Amino acid sequence: MNIDKSFGSVSGWDVGFSKSVGGCLAAATYRDRTTVWFGFAGDKPSAYIAFTNPRWASVEVDGQYDMQLVMGRTRWNGQFFGFERSNEKGVFSANLKTEFMVELAESGGVAVFLNRNRIAALSLDGSRRALEAVLSCQKAFMTAQTDSRRDGPTETKPKRNAKSSGTGFYVSGNGHIVTNNHVIAECSAINVMPPGGTAVSATLVAKDKTNDLAILKTSSTPAAVPGLRNQMRLGEAVYVFGFPLTGILSTSGNFTAGAITATTGTEDDTRLAQISAPVQPGNSGGPLLDKYGNVIGVIVSKLNALNVAAATKDIPQNVNFAIKSSIAANFLDSSGVVANGAVSTRELPPEAIADLAKSFTVQVLCN
Repeated sequence: MNIDKSFGSVSGWDVGFSKSVGGCLAAATYRDRTTVWFGFAGDKPSAYIAFTNPRWASVEVDGQYDMQLVMGRTRWNGQFFGFERSNEKGVFSANLKTEFMVELAESGGVAVFLNRNRIAALSLDGSRRALEAVLSCQKAFMTAQTDSRRDGPTETKPKRNAKSSGTGFYVSGNGHIVTNNHVIAECSAINVMPPGGTAVSATLVAKDKTNDLAILKTSSTPAAVPGLRNQMRLGEAVYVFGFPLTGILSTSGNFTAGAITATTGTEDDTRLAQISAPVQPGNSGGPLLDKYGNVIGVIVSKLNALNVAAATKDIPQNVNFAIKSSIAANFLDSSGVVANGAVSTRELPPEAIADLAKSFTVQVLCN
């Protein structure tokens, strides 16, 4: 049991994907060194819960244990099995109902008993939000599995060889692409892949660490090149297209909608705009689009919800940021790259914007 692909922290819980169990899970470690794990496993996923602790040396691998969980006024008796991971041992119980997991998360705390002896007392703070994140992750994973079986294995093969990935978009008919510097900073080789297409190699033309931007060059000619619109208005509708959560969400790209919620970033950073459109790891470097299909920003980050929660005791929702297109335009100009897309003034329906975005957006694969 291990988190092989992390999707970040939610209310103090690490949320991610485990290859060994084939599903999404969350984990939190307490002061007594007990770690609580819960998630889903298998092609027809069932819920499980596990407890591990490096001090539990007496636990026998594959041993059976009748244990009791006390959650407020609810007492649950279940059969657990011993297992070992890295330098610690633990117990787990599988084939649980999602309703039980919800009840556990809503209880606010659990006491774990073995042979009437309490071996752990855990607060479970934030577990409800963590469970919601795991459920969303598992739903996305099952959807991706269905898409993979339908589309065949060739579409996902390049991703399995990638060390990390992000998003980028064409800015010229000569094959120039804009993305974030942090997407390609650790790459020894860079490939880009359009939705449903074939990966092609890309070279680094220029990078701007201060503004977190980079320019790539490919030999490909894009089907379309978007216009870069420099102005934006508070409250205007915006759209994001990209390739978040590689290996979990759809390989054909992900399209979300929101609004400009502030025309500056954190601490009034005028290079950035705040948006409410949902973004995830993998969206970095992707286009922020207006209702005409123009690019008005480059997706760069989301607010660290865990740090904010620790300071304010509240979880921020959809607080994400994009680098303004004017910053990207200046970077392109100083690098000698001509952005030759024409700015549009014809309003498009969201589905048309999504189709347009697919024609000039690529997944950036870092090896």
